[in-house]
Amino acid sequence: NKGLTLPTPFDDILPPKNKKKSKAEISSKRKAFRITDYHKILEACPAQDTLLYALIVLGAYTGCRIEELCILKIENITKDRFEVIDAKSEAGWRTVPIHPHIADLVHTLKSSTNGEYLFPELTQNKYGERSNAIGKRFGRLKTKLGYGRVHVFHSFRYGFSGQLENAMIQQTQASRLTGHKVHGMTYGLYSDGLAFERLREVIEHINWKLPTIQSSTYHYSN
Repeated sequence: NKGLTLPTPFDDILPPKNKKKSKAEISSKRKAFRITDYHKILEACPAQDTLLYALIVLGAYTGCRIEELCILKIENITKDRFEVIDAKSEAGWRTVPIHPHIADLVHTLKSSTNGEYLFPELTQNKYGERSNAIGKRFGRLKTKLGYGRVHVFHSFRYGFSGQLENAMIQQTQASRLTGHKVHGMTYGLYSDGLAFERLREVIEHINWKLPTIQSSTYHYSN
């Protein structure tokens, strides 16, 4: 054949088989925190660790990654929104409306610091990350409560996304809020994103309050 190499004629005729995930892979997948988990963790948070408490609440109500919250600067927080401008991807650079349930907390945090960051107490590790130490504090807290490797701070983000899905929010709208890439030519390439008013409507579907039963009807406690 004079040194010619030809592909096997039967390659690529049949579609590739989907690789099935093993039971170990499925069981090790990260899981979402539910509303009951959120309250269990908050109640167990040491009274003196107000910083960790605030970070948990903000994580639940913004869907932000822990490092995104730890590097939030005061100049990027207005009365009604966070501007996430140093995310790990281009899609992550986004506007997150301040949920009504955390408006007072955010105001208190802003008013109590003259520093550059919303959480000025945090320091960088050798990799330039500000979330390392407090992330370990959260890890010790959740482990003490019996949560394993599949539950991490990121599990609040999973729970946030789950609440949006159960509220029947369109995936593109949820992606704009969580900073995930929007696929498709029309929305992913040409659109410059949702109007702030719609983002605010979407985030108000998030509710981590415990339901209470009154007169056979569910109401949300304060």
